[in-house]
Amino acid sequence: MKSVAITPSTPEFGGFNTKLTRMQGQGVKPHTKAMYTPLIDMTPSDPTTMKTAMLEARRLTEKAGQVATIFTADLQLYRVGLNVKWADPELFGENFILRLGGMHFLMSYVGAVGVLMAGSGLEEVMKAAFGGVTKMLTGKNFPQNTRALRIVVEQLLHEILCEVNTMDELMQQLKARASRSKTTKHWVENLIRPVFLMLMFVRAEREGEWALHLWAVNEMIPYFFAAGHVHYARYGLLYLRSMQKLHGEVLERFLKGEHVQCHRQGLWNGIWTDMFIETTFMRYGHGRNGLIGITLNEKAVHKWAMSLHICSRLMKDVADLKDSSSVEITSHTEELASRVKYDENDRQVIREKLQTCIDPLNTASHLVNIVTGHICTAEVNVHNAIDLGKSQMREYEASWPAGFHQPLKKKVRTMKENKKKQQQLLLSSLTLD
Repeated sequence: MKSVAITPSTPEFGGFNTKLTRMQGQGVKPHTKAMYTPLIDMTPSDPTTMKTAMLEARRLTEKAGQVATIFTADLQLYRVGLNVKWADPELFGENFILRLGGMHFLMSYVGAVGVLMAGSGLEEVMKAAFGGVTKMLTGKNFPQNTRALRIVVEQLLHEILCEVNTMDELMQQLKARASRSKTTKHWVENLIRPVFLMLMFVRAEREGEWALHLWAVNEMIPYFFAAGHVHYARYGLLYLRSMQKLHGEVLERFLKGEHVQCHRQGLWNGIWTDMFIETTFMRYGHGRNGLIGITLNEKAVHKWAMSLHICSRLMKDVADLKDSSSVEITSHTEELASRVKYDENDRQVIREKLQTCIDPLNTASHLVNIVTGHICTAEVNVHNAIDLGKSQMREYEASWPAGFHQPLKKKVRTMKENKKKQQQLLLSSLTLD
């Protein structure tokens, strides 16, 4: 971030790290070869469907001589998979390992940040340069949402980054400012720090750093509790604890970076397993010749489902012949001069918008919307969100196993909720008058 702030024509996060990796002479990661199986033409969230998929995955891995089966799913299917495994622990023992998809985890995390920052003025600032901001802050439009949040944070920290030399110095400055103002604490704890965690989470996957992945997940989970994302709070914590208990060959391979996927052999290009399948198999299924728009005749749909894996493999092979998959990808699109200029234009727009707002890192002690100047009442506690989230996480984990399914209630009151309540009170008083 400091290089972006003080050095002209510096590529953004992806381009900068790819360039840095190239300059350091790091080795090229091999591309991932994916083999597809026929779709199971049943409701995905049905336990019977999930059990069928899990048994097939185990059969294939055992046939390949692999001791452990690594099964990755999004949150909905992860929950079903856990219930299937718990229902039959002898069939799915410790060598059947369920993983929570990282891309969907990150999308929900962005949504959690959007919940906590609602009513603060962040949305209005982002709208000055980006489209679809409301959807971005729900976790949709990935990875555009992470890019937009990163650029906002870069401009918020522009002056400070010019003064500090290390991350420790930066965090000390932010901590000192946060101690003097609720608004500053809110923006530091619920936007700046979460964006840093997003970058570390992405970096862990790009570089195949398993230890960094676990550290980032551990730091991100309290935000799910604070924002009321109860499912990711519950199952994200369980995922973390189960991954921390890995041992033997699986742990050894994960520490070597074998938990990530790569479309092409190259530098700094590892991605999450769920993102890999979304950009290959699922993309083909949703494409021009996919299921959307074709007949819903049961026999036709069944034929399409049973042939998709073959068609997808053929399309991938043809694409590899065209694009020369053996060619190493050692650069990033963010390094292109046109992209650097595009990013700089967006940074300039955000910088100009922030100049018209109250500086969130240099305000009075009260909690205020930096765009409208609206001051919140004492009921709002969003500036203490991370402390409340950590406390709730500790209490919840202490209740395991009996309390695993207990209800989780959101304890944080946001600025947006406060504004709605004030508007309701105003309407009530006007009606009485």
